[in-house]
Amino acid sequence: MIKVGDKVAYPPHGVGVVEGEEKRQIGDKKIIFFRIKILGKNMSVLVPETVIETSGIRPVLSKEEVEEIFHFLAEVPSDISNKWTVRHRLNVDRIKTGEIKELAIVVRNLSYRTKDKELSYSEKRMFEDAFEKLSEEIALSLGKDIKEIKKKIRKILKEVKSK
Repeated sequence: MIKVGDKVAYPPHGVGVVEGEEKRQIGDKKIIFFRIKILGKNMSVLVPETVIETSGIRPVLSKEEVEEIFHFLAEVPSDISNKWTVRHRLNVDRIKTGEIKELAIVVRNLSYRTKDKELSYSEKRMFEDAFEKLSEEIALSLGKDIKEIKKKIRKILKEVKSK
């Protein structure tokens, strides 16, 4: 269960901080909503307590998990399909899971692919979106500036050698 002050990832929207709880009367029921301030966007979302577990909301990464992600990003990927349609479908499915490791796979694989061939327009956008979400979560998790985190991730990705 989440509580006020928690740093959370909310896959459809990004990462944020639980700012408060609000009780609202909906019909004959009183429902508790959590207000989550989404970082990097001028918005907050209200999420009913009853759907927290099924909404995909989860705590942001721990410092140990961030280090695992950095190590993972430095690995040479295997099994990247040469067929655009296959790659695209796999990447869309990975992003939809809301899992940070799946997001890291998209970032790593698309970055690696640029070493041999330029990405299509849609793959560039997908990379940028996934890169942004990954950077935001790591920055919030570590309490660091997002520019610093982006620089670190780019450096890691640049150092991955071609096969």
